[in-house]
Amino acid sequence: MEFGKECENKISLNLSPSSINTYYQSPLLFYLKYIAKVPDDTSVPVCYGLSGNIVHECLEKYAKKELDRRDVCSHLLIQWKKQNLHIHEDIYGNLLDQSEYIRAVIKGMELIDQHEDYICEETILFPLKENEIMKIGIKGIIDLQAIEKKCNQHVILDYKTSNSVSKDKNFERQALFYNLLLYKKKNILPSKTSLHYLKLGVSTEYVFSLEEIEEFERELHKIADIILLFGVDIKNYPIGQIDDRFNSKKQACLREVERRKNELR
Repeated sequence: MEFGKECENKISLNLSPSSINTYYQSPLLFYLKYIAKVPDDTSVPVCYGLSGNIVHECLEKYAKKELDRRDVCSHLLIQWKKQNLHIHEDIYGNLLDQSEYIRAVIKGMELIDQHEDYICEETILFPLKENEIMKIGIKGIIDLQAIEKKCNQHVILDYKTSNSVSKDKNFERQALFYNLLLYKKKNILPSKTSLHYLKLGVSTEYVFSLEEIEEFERELHKIADIILLFGVDIKNYPIGQIDDRFNSKKQACLREVERRKNELR
């Protein structure tokens, strides 16, 4: 499979926290998802994404004072039904516990109340690299930028609705990514970046130096260089880990694996 470009248009894609993690997991899946943009071919659980989006929306509306505490909870219940979360099952075949997400939103509102001067869900986008075929940017959406009242310091908050605290590099990369974007746009180094696991009532905090942020930017440039070198030929992209319950393009991955096996016979 090879992705053909139109002569007058470059292929445009952004490196983001999620796309970088996909790249490290499976360059092949990255190609299929962000370059070839093939359609989904495998059913995956959607309840986690839907419920997480509802929590984020509720907390954004609360921070912007569009909804008070009571209205926020009512909004969650309305959106829960609207998104059919009384039907969508998790990976175990069960329905999500709505009350857990109500408690998560309440915890999120308590966190917001500890801060002021909010900037909610800001999208930051910068160009990174390009050649005659591709144009690569960097993009992120920061849940909340604010001043923490108790220390009067600029901080980044990110809401998580996971059932466990991540100990891998994915979320650390996400925190680095947000710090890089904020530094490039506003010349601000946050005093800390907090990932709040709202259902668990715990948080993970990251503090980065300017040197660490600059090193991460160099890492992004290296990734972009490799992607520009690999281009639009699927054969250049290593397979990586494709056996993932949330891989919505698994059949396309497996077809490419089989094609490569046949080439070696």
